[in-house]
Amino acid sequence: MKKRLFTIALILFAASNLMAQVESLPSFATEANYNERFFFGLKGGVNCPRLFYTNPNVSDLPHDPVTGVSAGVFAEFPFSDWLALAPELNYQQRGGSTTYVYEQEYQVNYSLKANYASLRLPLFGYLPVFTNLRPYLMLGPDVGYVVNGNISLSQPGLDIPESHVGLNKSNMEYLYVGILGGTGVRYNLVFSGVTLVIKADAAVNFGFMDTFAKSEHSETANPTNIHAYNHQGKRLSQGFEFHLSIGYIPEKKDDVCDHFSLFRGKRVKTIW
Repeated sequence: MKKRLFTIALILFAASNLMAQVESLPSFATEANYNERFFFGLKGGVNCPRLFYTNPNVSDLPHDPVTGVSAGVFAEFPFSDWLALAPELNYQQRGGSTTYVYEQEYQVNYSLKANYASLRLPLFGYLPVFTNLRPYLMLGPDVGYVVNGNISLSQPGLDIPESHVGLNKSNMEYLYVGILGGTGVRYNLVFSGVTLVIKADAAVNFGFMDTFAKSEHSETANPTNIHAYNHQGKRLSQGFEFHLSIGYIPEKKDDVCDHFSLFRGKRVKTIW
């Protein structure tokens, strides 16, 4: 009987010691209020867009993605422990390129690069699968506006110099409208009283607005390259992107009423 009691006591002591060690480690904040608190931060990553054409004569050409940077700021407003809205302002590089041989005569190298200022409103749905990692799904609208960019065209084999044309409203639709969807994981790092939110995600951006300028469709502006830049049909911007975000949860201010009972007035003796 004494051996059993000693064994039980030893197990309880070891379990309590293990729990104390686990609680002392920096990990995902398991308290519900940490999952339901506002935070803000910075994000950056890589954007790999392509240009898709609805005209079959152009879509059959070999279209390659371009690699661009993506950076911005965001804030996340939680509705509950599993649902949040995270508006963000981003700088995005989009575009595409193609290289082909025109009628077996000469090579054509064509590329379009556009820099956007984007406003996004993704909705995040967190999945309570793991304790330390919170997987999530995100979906929301993506609206961008062209800041600057250029179109490059070279035709090796022809006695024509390489051309570079800046983007303007006669050769590019400045407004981008699309949708963003993806998946990722979130990790809350609590260290020395500071809570940081680390998020990593992969997403697909799907633009469904034509990027050809209206003047190109009406043929009041000549395209830079009549072959790869054929303005018949639509030209859509789509692609993949990968981001790493670091957010900060501000310290929650205590309400003095929550601790009112801790402050007791001193008893004053009255002498008559």
